[in-house]
Amino acid sequence: MQELPLVFFTVFGQLSAGMILLSGLFYLISRSPTKLAITQKINTMSLIFMAIGMGVASFHLGQPLRALNVIFGIGRSPMSNEIFTFGLLFGITFAFVILNYFVLYPNSTKLKIIKPLCQKINRIAHLNVLLAIILIILSLLFVWTIVLTYKLPTIKTWDTNYTTIQMYTAMLVLGGIAVTWLGPRRIGYGAFFMGSLLILLLKIPYLNLMSSIAPKLTANQCNWIVAECILLIIAMLLVLSTVLRKQNPTVFYLLAFIGVFIAEICGRITFYNLWMITV
Repeated sequence: MQELPLVFFTVFGQLSAGMILLSGLFYLISRSPTKLAITQKINTMSLIFMAIGMGVASFHLGQPLRALNVIFGIGRSPMSNEIFTFGLLFGITFAFVILNYFVLYPNSTKLKIIKPLCQKINRIAHLNVLLAIILIILSLLFVWTIVLTYKLPTIKTWDTNYTTIQMYTAMLVLGGIAVTWLGPRRIGYGAFFMGSLLILLLKIPYLNLMSSIAPKLTANQCNWIVAECILLIIAMLLVLSTVLRKQNPTVFYLLAFIGVFIAEICGRITFYNLWMITV
């Protein structure tokens, strides 16, 4: 799998985007007095995942120092748009985290250089609401740029509506289980189960379509597909058993998160292995 760095970059990217989407929605609709602290925790973790994704993606570059050339392709290159949107999402999420650090810890002696500026910016009315809305939009837009990068007319196995569905369901299932693990479980449950069910229910029609386009390639992906489905089902059972027993053991959510992450890696490897150019 020569595209393994891109496998991890897209999965980490969709994981982070899903977390940011759900944390933004949680911030806007929750009446919990601790919603800012919870949102801060989720966004901080998403920054870590994005940083890991960027680090892994650098291995795909033959000459990493030329990565800045992506700027010249913004607006006309889908991949440049994807990377630019990813950077924008990272930057605004980072700004949200830094600004709200001084809201949560006003007496902190850390980051003294930027503290006065951050405190001045925090006086802007409804700033967090505005940032949450921007982050929700950007997270959805970033995943859309991933779709446009891969939905190419020359690659028939990718140029289908299932590419769009796969990218957004991955965002939901990864973001949902991560958010469930980190705190706001109601919104996490909804995204996780909706994403998981869509992936499992659409797997057969997706494979039927792929088999009609590239039967040999599709048959070779059997092990990856089975592994993805089994891991998703196990994760769903773990979460469901915890919900029904009305218990919240963090370790079960962590195990479910690990299972879902590996499942999506398997699913993405399948996606890349189905690459073919139709003459």
